[in-house]
Amino acid sequence: MKPILATLGHHLISDQLFLIKEISLPAFSTEFHFHKECQLVHVVESTGRRIIGDNVEYFESGELIFVGSNVPHVWYNEASYFGNENQLQAHSMVINIEPSLLKECIALFGNTSQLESWMHTAQRGIQFYGASKDNIVALMKRMLTEYGLRQISSFMELVVCLTEAKEYRLLTSSNYENPFKDKEQTRMEAIFKHIFSNFRREIPLTEIAAVASMSTYSFCRFFKSRTQQSFVDFVNDLRISYACRLMQEKEMNMAELASRAGFNHTTHFNRLFKRKKGLTPKEYRKSLQLRF
Repeated sequence: MKPILATLGHHLISDQLFLIKEISLPAFSTEFHFHKECQLVHVVESTGRRIIGDNVEYFESGELIFVGSNVPHVWYNEASYFGNENQLQAHSMVINIEPSLLKECIALFGNTSQLESWMHTAQRGIQFYGASKDNIVALMKRMLTEYGLRQISSFMELVVCLTEAKEYRLLTSSNYENPFKDKEQTRMEAIFKHIFSNFRREIPLTEIAAVASMSTYSFCRFFKSRTQQSFVDFVNDLRISYACRLMQEKEMNMAELASRAGFNHTTHFNRLFKRKKGLTPKEYRKSLQLRF
């Protein structure tokens, strides 16, 4: 999928360092996109699948993510968010940050090496958790009630919290290289939508290649160059993530779990799960019980 170059709604005007906003909609936008602004996103209420670079995971209410400049991303809601009877809500707090202006601002007070190093790391996408997340979210909430110098002061405090946070994890793979620097077509949008709608059944390579209007050979090369994964690995990762979520939400035997996640054979599911997670499905389920 080639993401589109986005101009942010309620976007930063010229010489504006940051913009904070609260968003409440029936569902999040489904365009896979990128923009020059960095983005700090707190999902207050919503569930679905999140893509940042080559990272694909389920997301849920409460998560806090930082997306670096020009890194392609999207939050996809579950299908239940798009029905006529939808009573669900996609609620988030978002801060857009102009990276070059932030560097200029920090340079007025001294060396920018710490900030530049952190922003380079942020190109992999960052998820915060624990006390670090709580402190950052509290500052975001405070900023929504402030104006002028007080809001600027809180923003600078937030930058310190971001760059000094100890509780976080990086999202994209260590060898991920962002290929999306300029405006491009949106072929991958159709590919991802088709995968997310159908991953619990067999998706023939000819079928997904047809969605992309490509030959199977061209599609395989195209998909791997954009995601750093083969199509089969990508779909299997999605199925494993879905299986992990099912284990947290429902009681079912392993055969049913494997089938619900899109695997035709339990032995293949067990073997792949162990390779991806380092634990068998039963061991993973037991670890969840110990955690909660």
